[in-house]
Amino acid sequence: MVFSGCVNAPSTHCGYNGGKPYTNVQSTPLIAEKPFITEKGGKYTLNIPHVEHNKVGTSHDWNNFDRVDFEHVYVAHEGDSAATINSKLNEGLHIVMQPGNYYLSDSIKVNKPNAVILGIGMATLISNTGKTCIEVGNVEGVRVAGVLLQAGNHKSQSLLKWGDSKNDGSS
Repeated sequence: MVFSGCVNAPSTHCGYNGGKPYTNVQSTPLIAEKPFITEKGGKYTLNIPHVEHNKVGTSHDWNNFDRVDFEHVYVAHEGDSAATINSKLNEGLHIVMQPGNYYLSDSIKVNKPNAVILGIGMATLISNTGKTCIEVGNVEGVRVAGVLLQAGNHKSQSLLKWGDSKNDGSS
């Protein structure tokens, strides 16, 4: 097991006396926590935690995230096509996917920086045609969380593509 940035973790050891080996790292070098939703007075907010460096333990500062009003969020349902979701992403909206099976004939394409795709419950994206379920372009700050990616009846090279394969790593 590896404990990274965990307070009071067991000491590092190699599994002597039949015990399981543990590796303890002082801090987590880079972490982007999963976005989450809150409600207050009937208004929903998408909360996007800031990227943290050299983190140890849990977050005690509950102001370390950006709050996004749901007027800037599209709530998708399982009848939505990739084209519908892509049009909402192109408008600059974040996507929250309700539980359900999303049968996709095309890829969801994220080409705007700092976009969020957040599945709640069991949001399952299924490739009907063998295309990638989600393609993230060479943009920074994108978060994809809480979704299951599933192959359909056609062979898929991949279900998630992140960045352009021609990228030289300089961005």
